Amino acid sequence: MIDMAPLPTNTKEIILTRFNNLTPKQREVCLLMVGGVMNKNIADQLGMSINTVKTHRNEIFRRMGAGSLLELVRQLDHLRSAMHAEESSDSVQPAAEEALHALRVIVVEDHAALRQSIVTALNALGHQARGAEDGAALDRELVLAPADIVVLDIGLGRFRENGFSIAARLRNHVRCGIVMVTARGELDARIRGLEEGADAYLVKPIDFNELSAVMRSVARRMR
Repeated sequence: MIDMAPLPTNTKEIILTRFNNLTPKQREVCLLMVGGVMNKNIADQLGMSINTVKTHRNEIFRRMGAGSLLELVRQLDHLRSAMHAEESSDSVQPAAEEALHALRVIVVEDHAALRQSIVTALNALGHQARGAEDGAALDRELVLAPADIVVLDIGLGRFRENGFSIAARLRNHVRCGIVMVTARGELDARIRGLEEGADAYLVKPIDFNELSAVMRSVARRMR
């Protein structure tokens, strides 16, 4: 049983032990919390009720020995920094390493069923994914919480900003990786997508494991 008294210092070993003591679902909620995602959005993404999210939040604070969200954020920031400094060390526990390197992803796709399937698949692969139907919805999501990777379709419906324009705008104003996922496989579209700011360009239909691997590759290059 873990001592829940306040940490005398935010050492990696104590924080890591407490983080690993969380259940897998609590770790998911914890990472979304510190990423700035609100209770309702956490409930929607993880398929649970808001009351269940609140129960998990209370247990996370108790098990992590954190008195506030700010303290919890500082603990995980400290842990991430320590783990990055020791990437070649065998002392890092795999479950925590994988969870703390989960990518925050926004999937911009106007087809609701496809958007949800991509979000669900990426969450199952260990990422923190959420969806947006167009550029305006993406902007709202970025206000709520930042993203490491934006998965971006090109054709987002008539009279809506297209993916090329969104990619160019993101590249100028937001620090994130951009992976275009589109049905447009012609050479001109691929070249334009990369020139407008995409870090990678995949043509539908896609394999979700390949998409996950491409996102992690883009994130590594950015770091």
